[in-house]
Amino acid sequence: MRDQETPNRRKLNLGIDAIGTVDTILSWNKLEICFGNSFKFSNEAKFEITRELAVQQGRLQRLKSEKKSNKMFDFQEDAKNIAEKIESLIESNDSRSLSFVSDIIKRETGSEIKAFCDALKALASTDNVFETIRPNDLFRDIIRKIVKILLKEKIPLSLHVQSALNKFMTELDRQLPETIFPVSNAKYIEEGRIRILKDYLRGYLRSNT
Repeated sequence: MRDQETPNRRKLNLGIDAIGTVDTILSWNKLEICFGNSFKFSNEAKFEITRELAVQQGRLQRLKSEKKSNKMFDFQEDAKNIAEKIESLIESNDSRSLSFVSDIIKRETGSEIKAFCDALKALASTDNVFETIRPNDLFRDIIRKIVKILLKEKIPLSLHVQSALNKFMTELDRQLPETIFPVSNAKYIEEGRIRILKDYLRGYLRSNT
């Protein structure tokens, strides 16, 4: 990950086009107004933020591609579905069906139906060994990197729903959807996002201000 920390475009392995594409999408006026009408980012900060967003886009696309090509995800989902069906059968008290399925499992695997079901659940919940990056890690990292850039600009930051930081991160994610925050099912989206900010930055701002 050292290449991403170095302010050298050639080492990004994304090319000028990736950074340029993100830059054409961003509305700096809308981003700057989150910190006040007279606030302006330095050119260096603009480039650093744009670069990190370009890196994030690449990482998210790579993760999406890996998931699509990885059969293990489908296999685990199938295991989860079968385990749920077996549990439902056990709870149904349908003795005839339960005996039929239990006999087959016992004959073919040597396991009792409950043990077989537990094995399927364990398989479904095991971290995928083929997954190199966890999605939550990507969102945590981009938030921390951008906050680090903001702190270099000596911007006072705080964490609450109406804070400049929350407005800025939300505006970034609005301009580049699902880049700063993962998809949320929260009833009140602002509350869901401030909760993510607090989780990812707990103690971080305190130690840097």
